[in-house]
Amino acid sequence: MKLLLTGAGGLLGSAVMAVAAERGDQCDALSRPALGGGQPAVTAAQLANSLAGYDVLVHAAANTNVEACETAPDDCYRDNFLLTELLAQAAALAGVHMVFVSSTGLYGTAGDTPYREYEAAVPTTHHHRSKLLGEQSVLAANASNLVLRTGWLFGGSAANPKNFVARRVDEARAALAAGRHIESNAEQRGVPCWNRDVATRLLDLADAGVAGVVNCVNSGNASRCEYVAAVVQLAGIAVEVKPSTAASFARKARVSNNEMADNWKMAMLGWPDMPDWRASLAAYLHGDLAAY
Repeated sequence: MKLLLTGAGGLLGSAVMAVAAERGDQCDALSRPALGGGQPAVTAAQLANSLAGYDVLVHAAANTNVEACETAPDDCYRDNFLLTELLAQAAALAGVHMVFVSSTGLYGTAGDTPYREYEAAVPTTHHHRSKLLGEQSVLAANASNLVLRTGWLFGGSAANPKNFVARRVDEARAALAAGRHIESNAEQRGVPCWNRDVATRLLDLADAGVAGVVNCVNSGNASRCEYVAAVVQLAGIAVEVKPSTAASFARKARVSNNEMADNWKMAMLGWPDMPDWRASLAAYLHGDLAAY
């Protein structure tokens, strides 16, 4: 495949670049067009010229600052909805298949078990509503496009300030040196997902021409507290991780306590299970982060 990718420097985008290279696929980075702020208007026709000759556009760039989206919603909808709509229209004009990376967080608060694709999305934050609007624009532009819902991504360079696993290792080491414990939210649940696992399956699905909304998460699920405890244990740091409530963490965004998802659609279509999150976390810590 010949792919064009937005968000190539991000957590998932960097993994897509690496996995594509390993597979022998050509994957080129597309700089995110600037919208608003006095910038000249960008049209779908202009963007379509950049897509000529490619098989797939993977749109992984996003405004992922859930808290900032609550205080600056216009920026959030510009980045996650309007840009996505323009790219979807451009891909349709260029005859290019599109893969849009979305979030399992947009299912909302209706259930307390892992969500499946046939369940309604009822987002509770501007971030997740903007992602849902992006999904709708992608599928409206071309019903053969793919929307991939994932979440709680980990992986990449330890130097990345947003590297959740590396930052928890830092926190645990600091706590050990100070002789104290650390705390983590025991109420919110989701699925820790290795960026390499998600990137690999994304490319497999794109190559197979799978369309529509597809959950793509590692197998299993965990609370934030269980997740952090696994990081600390696998990193070999003798620090206690104590459970705390969601209310202990002051947040502007009304994020759901349930961001779990189940890969129901992939299972129905005969795709193999995704790796268990604990096994992938161990592989990441003992591989990419072994020297950290």
